[in-house]
Amino acid sequence: MAGRKLKTFEDFKRSLKNKYGLGEGNSYKPWLRVQDVKSKGVRSQISGLKTERTHHTLSSLETELFYLIEFSGSVVDIREQFPLFPINLSIKIAKALGVEHPVHPETKVPIIITTDFLLTRLISGEIVFEAISVKSKDESDDPRVLEKIEIERVWWELLGIKFSYFIGSELTKIQSSNINWATHPIRSEDNIFTEVEMNAALSVLSIGQHFIRDICNLFISELDLQHESAQNMLRCLIAKKKIEVDLSYLLENADFIEILNLNVAKGSLASGNY
Repeated sequence: MAGRKLKTFEDFKRSLKNKYGLGEGNSYKPWLRVQDVKSKGVRSQISGLKTERTHHTLSSLETELFYLIEFSGSVVDIREQFPLFPINLSIKIAKALGVEHPVHPETKVPIIITTDFLLTRLISGEIVFEAISVKSKDESDDPRVLEKIEIERVWWELLGIKFSYFIGSELTKIQSSNINWATHPIRSEDNIFTEVEMNAALSVLSIGQHFIRDICNLFISELDLQHESAQNMLRCLIAKKKIEVDLSYLLENADFIEILNLNVAKGSLASGNY
């Protein structure tokens, strides 16, 4: 799919007419997609398990955060590359702060500022919104980057919405990688295992540290699974939160895994915190 031009106010109006930056859940269309921007970072299109749509991340750090927030039980919707409309307000905020509003490098027209993620959380029965800007440690030391973040912060503060920025760490990188590994089978194939099959697998497990090879052999002998299916079963149990495991070390090539809890009643990404 070809990218869109976002150089002029007419381009912005056209995108709005086509509902970019609007909607929620699986109807939301991010203001920026991977094909719309030139980036030195690793851009990704990820099949969302909660929204049932494709999410567009524009850097490896955005991808890292995406897996973490999607795995959080309180998050019910994720809107990435969320536009700050109307543009007149962000221009006024920049002026009040005494900083330059971002402009397009060719046309010098003020551009639509975007926040990397707008989350919808369900906490104690109440809907709560949270906005997050993603910046690498190097970027967070850049005065111009900090000016742009400040425009975002004031914007969301005026709406009464919590705003923060994410720079990541070695631990969040490992946790995100583990969530990616665990959820990959169910992103690539619907209903890979039935609820009955997963509960049967859960019934032969116990809390504690186990060799992954031993768990797979148990699934093979007790559930009559092939080796690849046995490993995918373990991954799906983690992804569906049938089991809670230690995510602080890389699991993909690990010899052992530590099962912290067994959740017989859990059937979806319904618990956990970011």
